[in-house]
Amino acid sequence: MEVHHPHSHHGPKKWKEHFLEFFMLFLAVSLGFFAENQREHYVERHRETQYMESLVEDLKNDTIEFNNVTKGNKRLVNKIDTALTIFYQDQWNDSILKKLYIVNLSYLGGNLVYLSERTSSQLKNAGGMRLIRKQNITDQIAEYWHLAEYGKAYGEVYEELKIRAREQSYSIFNQKYYNNIAAMAIGTTIDDGVKLMTNDKNVLAEFANRLSHIRNATEKVQLVIVEKQKAAATKLLLDIKKEYHISDAKEADKN
Repeated sequence: MEVHHPHSHHGPKKWKEHFLEFFMLFLAVSLGFFAENQREHYVERHRETQYMESLVEDLKNDTIEFNNVTKGNKRLVNKIDTALTIFYQDQWNDSILKKLYIVNLSYLGGNLVYLSERTSSQLKNAGGMRLIRKQNITDQIAEYWHLAEYGKAYGEVYEELKIRAREQSYSIFNQKYYNNIAAMAIGTTIDDGVKLMTNDKNVLAEFANRLSHIRNATEKVQLVIVEKQKAAATKLLLDIKKEYHISDAKEADKN
């Protein structure tokens, strides 16, 4: 007698089962994509905040630099005014010559603006600007960079004026009378019997003209540029702190 074993037969899957499998696979892929997208979004937002916190620190340092340069330029104008008064009066004695020699050390040195470029270089070169979502902030950063480039370009022209005047000063002021320049900063005076290397009125008038040019460039251009840069830096700093909720306490904790 034959024994027939029952066979298990699986019919074709129902369309609902296929749909469920497809839906579960689609859901898993979608959730994975969503999770990765959220992770990238979080990383970018975190980097954006880090850039802004770093830029706030740079802007604070820039503001200090602007204040120092402004003070230095105002002192320079006062020193040049003293020298010009002496040249224009054309009355020479030992006391006046000593005074002229001393102020001559004060107005021809470099006084360039050195801005913090730590964060700016990263934003420019590492594609960081694309992370900044606030249009008003990106616009202000671009304007601040424009002012910085303009200030740097004019600074080179401005320093060239000083270089030319300094070169001419070597034929007017005899360095041997600067017996101890370092000590002069704390009150030591010029040697007695001081004299100019030339009394040629045309040479002295030309040098005075160069000083006058530097004075006007300082007061009417250089100081104006620095004030514009300072105003832009101050506004940008305040707006970043407001937009990104950066408090002084948070900055202190970070440091």
